[in-house]
Amino acid sequence: MNVIEGDLFNPGGTAAAFDFNREYMGVVRDVARACEEFGHIDSERIAVSYSLAKSNSKHGLQAKIYPLRFEGGAREKISKGYKFSIPPVYYDGVEIYYIIAFCIPRFLDLNISEKLETIVHELFHISPRFNGDIRRLSAGSKAAHGSSHEIFDRFVAKIVKRYLYSGARSVLPKFLYLDYKKLKQTYGEIKVEKLKIPKIITEKMTV
Repeated sequence: MNVIEGDLFNPGGTAAAFDFNREYMGVVRDVARACEEFGHIDSERIAVSYSLAKSNSKHGLQAKIYPLRFEGGAREKISKGYKFSIPPVYYDGVEIYYIIAFCIPRFLDLNISEKLETIVHELFHISPRFNGDIRRLSAGSKAAHGSSHEIFDRFVAKIVKRYLYSGARSVLPKFLYLDYKKLKQTYGEIKVEKLKIPKIITEKMTV
């Protein structure tokens, strides 16, 4: 897969590479700005990253959001005699509360509606308090999606439909219509930056 990381790679001095992080961060910000459901979101504290899809299958994980704080927005938590903490993450000098990692190339091979549904899906997981925690729809293992994944997906689709017909959104960029192959044909290369997900620090409490 011709995906490059780090500095711009432009063989032959032709068209500039497609900057995946920058361009899709722009889409994330526009969706957050235009949809009333996301009025609580400060998109300056969200960063876009990527992970490599483990197979060429069109089915499977499309994206994942990483909350960078514990429940309730706490920076630390204590459980069973241990203290857990998450190191703060900074991007362009701003502390980031969430990282959205898109699975490449699988995500890029979705159609435009599916791409937008994936973005809305991940944004909806953000806590209404925008405190680095996730939105909890129920207790236990179903906290993220509620009692029915199907109902959750239908709700996401409705938000996307309203976004597409909204006069508040920006003009949809042409790259949203391109799959991975066409994107590479158009730009020559795809530039991506992978953000490091911080590891939880574990310390044993002393009596």
